[in-house]
Amino acid sequence: MKVSYDVDGVLDTPKGFEAAKRAISRGDDVYIITARNERFSAEVYELAKELGVPRLRVYFTNGADKWQTVKRLRIERHYDNNTEQLDKIRENTNAQTEKV
Repeated sequence: MKVSYDVDGVLDTPKGFEAAKRAISRGDDVYIITARNERFSAEVYELAKELGVPRLRVYFTNGADKWQTVKRLRIERHYDNNTEQLDKIRENTNAQTEKV
């Protein structure tokens, strides 16, 4: 399954980090999709490295809504803490969403 996780409020918490590690151990293809600006990427890439997520699966929307990236990548489930982003993903993609 292709799953994606937000960084702030999700992967930067112990609960979110451990959930992503479990997904990887199940064999899911894990992506990181963050609204952060790419010029602040060092911390995100370090987190990805700790998880074992390849850099090519890390996406920065630079403040744009995440649904477009979720749709383009054909993500099946996205985990986020932002209700507005989750609503937009549900409205514009086929991805399931889960609030963390």
